[in-house]
This record gives sequence, C-alpha cells and structure tokens, in this order.
Amino acid sequence: MDEKSFNNQGILPVEKKLAALLRYPTIASSGDFQADPAVFEGCREAIHTLYPRVAGACRRHITKSGGLVYHWRGKAQDKPWVMMAHIDVVPAGDEGWERPPFSGEIEGGQVHGRGAVDTKGTLAAMLEAAEGLIEEGFTPEQDIYFCFSVDEETYGPTTGQIIQWLQERDALPYAVLDEGGQMEQGLAPGSGALCALVGVAEKGMAQVQLSVTGPGGHASRPPRESQANILARALVRLEKNPFPMGLVSPVKEALEGLSPDSAWPYRLIYRCPRLFFPLIKRYARQKAGGAAALFHTTTALTQLKGSGASNVLPATATAGLNLRLLPGDSQEEVVRYLRRVLGDKRVRVGLVTGNEPSPVSHMEGPAFERITGAVKKVWPQARTLPSLMVGATDAYHYSAFCPRVYRFSPYHIPPEVAASVHAANERLPVEALKEAVAFYRAMITG
Repeated sequence: MDEKSFNNQGILPVEKKLAALLRYPTIASSGDFQADPAVFEGCREAIHTLYPRVAGACRRHITKSGGLVYHWRGKAQDKPWVMMAHIDVVPAGDEGWERPPFSGEIEGGQVHGRGAVDTKGTLAAMLEAAEGLIEEGFTPEQDIYFCFSVDEETYGPTTGQIIQWLQERDALPYAVLDEGGQMEQGLAPGSGALCALVGVAEKGMAQVQLSVTGPGGHASRPPRESQANILARALVRLEKNPFPMGLVSPVKEALEGLSPDSAWPYRLIYRCPRLFFPLIKRYARQKAGGAAALFHTTTALTQLKGSGASNVLPATATAGLNLRLLPGDSQEEVVRYLRRVLGDKRVRVGLVTGNEPSPVSHMEGPAFERITGAVKKVWPQARTLPSLMVGATDAYHYSAFCPRVYRFSPYHIPPEVAASVHAANERLPVEALKEAVAFYRAMITG
C-alpha cells in the first residue's frame, strides 16, 4: 500500500510523513544556486496531503515567496500563538553521507535525511499533534498559526511577509515558539540534570571586513611591510584581545536554575554566579566554543583574500570577520572596539551587514509556564531553563514587537545526532520525533 493510501486511512505514522517530506530537496537559493520552485511546491502539497485534517480545519495561506501558513481558529482570537518551523534546508553533497541525503530512509530506528532535525522534524511533529487533536474534536483556547518559512537558512523575506499578513489581520502573536535549544543532560560541570533549554534571546551579528590597501608589485622584491603583513599582525592583535566577558540575564538565570541539582561546590557557584564569575570565566575560556560564546561577543575569521597570483604582492589584502554580539553590545560599539584594539589607521574596519542582539523575552509568566508545563508532561524529571541562542533564527523578526518569543526544539537526542545538523548524515531518532509530537500536543492543549 502506498503512502497516500495509508494517509487516507489515517494510519500513516509520523516518521513516514517526515520521511516523505525529506525526499524533497528544498534547498534555498543562495549565491550561484537557484532554488527549484517546483520542489518547494511539491513539498507544500505533500504537507497538505499528509495532514488532511489540518488541511480541512485550518485556513491555508501561501506567501509571495512560497511560505506556508495554517490558521487554526480557536475559541478566542485575542492572544494567538505562532508556532514556527522552516521548510528550506542547507545544501547536502553526497560526500560523507552513508545514505543519499534526500532518501528519507527509515533505518535503525532513525529517519535519515537533510532537514530531519533542522527543521522538517518539528514541522512534522507539530502538525501531527494538531492532526490528532482535530480528529478528536479539540478546539484550542486561542488561535494558532503554524508558520513555515522557505528561506530561513538564507535570511530571506518569507518571515517578514508572514508577519505583514498577520498584521493586516490584526493577528500579531501573543507568543511565538520557534526552533532553538533542546533537551540537554550534564550541560555544566557538577550537574547531571536533564534540562530543557528555551532560548529567550539571540545574539546579534556583524559581518566586518578589514582591508589594507597600498602599492602592489612583484613578489621577488618584497617591501619591508606588505599589505598582507600589516593585515596579519592586525589579526594577531585581535586574537590576543578578545571581547571582555560578561554575565547576561538568560545565562545567569540558567546557572541559578542548575544550582539545586548540582554537586558541591558547583551548587554554590551556580547559586551565586556573579560572585564566582572569575571562576566561570576561566572555565569558559578553557572550553572555548559554545561555552565561551555565552559570555562574550565572539570574533571568527571566516575569509582571507590577497592577490590572485602566487608571485604578485596584493594591492589590497582583506579579511572577513563574523562577530556574534552579546546582548548589551551593539554593532557600532563592536566596530569601535575593533578599531581601538587594532590601533592602526592603515587597517580599515568596515561593517558590511548585521543585526543587533534581540531583546530578552519574558522568563516568567503564562507563556513561559506553558512551555514548562509541556516539558514536564513529556520529561517529568526535567528542568526548564532560559538560554541564550548563539545562532540566528527566524523568530528574531518577531522579537521587535512581541515580548514572548521562545526558541525550543523539543528533541532529546544524543550529541552526535545534534552535531549532524548542517553536516553529513543528519537524522532524527523515531522515538525523539514521537516525544516532539507529545510536546506539541501538550503545548496546544495547555
């Protein structure tokens, strides 16, 4: 029996629905790559077919760019929720994949394919929850909008179009739930607690170019100081002078939340993070990576360019830096910091693009408590903690006007599975997918 026949009988399991969606290579346009509109249309129609009760009960809207919205009307309309995911995925070459990246194979208790975790899995799970509740005759207390972008990975216009559509209908959300933090265990020294990390803020971003311009020439007659030499010394100065570390409110609240379940002396350290911040900073610097990123604005060297030939001195040498801004920092301030650290007017510092850090959403109140309650229903032993997102999500666009924007992907998955996002062999355990369905069901029913 084919998948459509299964679906018509209402017995197609959620993992097969996800597998069907993964077979659409919905790669967003970027650089020289042009997305295939037919692939995205096919995926949208597959969603409509795979979730017939959602399709029948909810109003569907397709944005100009191809984004998809389902409006599930509730008993009241004054405090609508937006639940988000994105249909688009990053490219996936065959190299390193044990299975074709768009095969949607189900093997070994896992659904394999690009987008399984990021984020067709959450899309499939939230619609599966709605599908079952609609079949049971359930009506939500408030309107719910399922909003699916098609260009999240490339910072495209879809979410802005969805927000405009909501605004035109006087339906701007009371609260938003998008992808973000996950279930984590043992996330800090001395703590083995299972925690649901709910992103309440995002770091900002600044793409900065450093450039040094002067006379070029033949490489056989190098000057005392070339443009490349000047730039290289500037980069070393930046490496030796990272942005100072600080303790922002979501991270402080998370550390304090870890305290009750932590071993001594970590229990005391987490209870009083400001008092023990020198120790926390030392640990974060040693760990680097994601741990350090929670405490300061980071600088990553992502691009270097000199001359186009090995025997030619560059007239202009450039370096591209990607900065992720801690809440409280601004693009203007970080550019000033870079110029001060470099201390060389020959090195030009230019801001190419970026965005400021998001506001910090409410870390208490009915909306956050709703997420906490849903977590407890699926993972009774877990603590729900606020967190800071070091990456970017489409939810950022809502934070300009909504004080309750949350970023949480309800997955309890091993680290190696989480690491497959944007890498080879992305997959999602079937059990984790079913837990995600249970979480969204709890969120919708309250």
